[in-house]
Amino acid sequence: MARRLLPTTLGQLPVIDGVLALALCVLAVGGLLTGQVQEQPWAVTVPIAVVSTLAIALRTRYPITVAVLVSTLAVAQALFAGGISSTLWALVVFLIVAYTVAAECDEGRALLGLGLVLGAQFLGEWLGHGSDYAFDTLVFGGVWLFGRGTRGWRTRATYAEQHRDELARVAVADERARIARELHDVVAHSLSVIAVQADAAEAALAKEPALAAAPMRAIRGSAREALVDMRQLLHVLRAEAPADAGNLTPARGIADLTQLVGTMREAGLPIEADIRAGESLSSGVQLAVYRIAQEGLTNVRKHAGAVPTRLLVVRDGDTLRIEVRNAPSPRAGATGMPSTGHGLIGLRERVHAAGGTLDAGATPEGGFELVARLPLDPSERIR
Repeated sequence: MARRLLPTTLGQLPVIDGVLALALCVLAVGGLLTGQVQEQPWAVTVPIAVVSTLAIALRTRYPITVAVLVSTLAVAQALFAGGISSTLWALVVFLIVAYTVAAECDEGRALLGLGLVLGAQFLGEWLGHGSDYAFDTLVFGGVWLFGRGTRGWRTRATYAEQHRDELARVAVADERARIARELHDVVAHSLSVIAVQADAAEAALAKEPALAAAPMRAIRGSAREALVDMRQLLHVLRAEAPADAGNLTPARGIADLTQLVGTMREAGLPIEADIRAGESLSSGVQLAVYRIAQEGLTNVRKHAGAVPTRLLVVRDGDTLRIEVRNAPSPRAGATGMPSTGHGLIGLRERVHAAGGTLDAGATPEGGFELVARLPLDPSERIR
C-alpha cells in the first residue's frame, strides 16, 4: 500500500536517494556549524560537505561523475584543510559511492570508480601522514565487491524474469496454433457436411421438392456453426499453420467426455463426472469444452496425483459451465496446476478463443478449482 501512495521517483531521481543526500547534508553541515566536528576553515569544509553529500542524490544516474566529484572534493579538503575528512558522513558518502559504482556500472567503469575512491583515500592518508592503507582497501574493496554481487544478482533475476515471460509467450503461441489447427478441422468438417447436404437438396428438388427441407435446414445450421468457428479461427490465428486438408473427421466434443473420464479412471484418477450440457452445441464450443476438461484433468493427475476429482459440465443460464475441482493432494505444495502457470496460460487462451471466462485458484480445503464459462449465444463468442 505504501508503494502505491508514496512516489518512488522525483523527476528521474529516486526519492530515497534524495532523502539520503539531504540527511547526510544536515548531518555534515550541522556537525561543522555546531562545533561538534573540528574541521577548519569553514569556507572550505562547509561547501565541500554540502556538495559531497547532495551529490549522493545523483549517484544512480551519474555514478562515475559522482565518484569523480566526491573524490576530487576529498583531495581538495586534504590539501586546503589539513587532511581528508574523518567524520561519519564522509565515511558513509565514500561507502555509498564505492557500492554504487560497483552495482550500477559495467566491469571497466566499476574498476575506475573503485580506483577513484581508493586513490582519494590513499592520497588523503599520505597528505595527513596516516597509515590506514590496508584498512581502506579492506573496507572500500569489500563494499565494492558486495556491490558487484548485487549487480550480478539483479542481472540474473532480470534474465530469469525475461525467460519466464518468453516461455509464457511461447506457450501462448503454441496454444493458439493448436486451437487454429483444431478449428481448421472443425470448419472443414462443417463445410463437408454442407457440401453433402447441398447434393441431397439438389437431388430432392429435381424429384420431390418437399424432401429438400431437411437438407436445407442442415445446411443452414452447419453454415452458422462454420461461421462462428471461422471467426474464432481468425481471432486466434497468427500464422498459417500446415493442416491436413483431407482430414474431415469431426473434432472432439461432448460425447467424447465419457471416454476421457474412463481413460483417466483407468490411469488411477478417481473422478466423479456430471455432464449435462445438452445436444445443441456448435462443434467449436464442444471442442473447447473437451479440451478444457482434458487439460484440467491431466493437470490434476500430473501435479496433484490420484486425488478425488469432480468434473462438471452443465448449462448455467446462457452460458456453459465447465468445472474441474480436485481434493487436497498428499504431495507437499501440489495443487493440480503446474507451478510455471503455462497450463493456465493455455487454458485461458482456449477459453478466450471461445469468448468465455476462466477462474482458477486454490479451494478453502487446500485443493484446486478450475471454472470456465463459455457463452452459448454465437453472437457473444467473438467481439
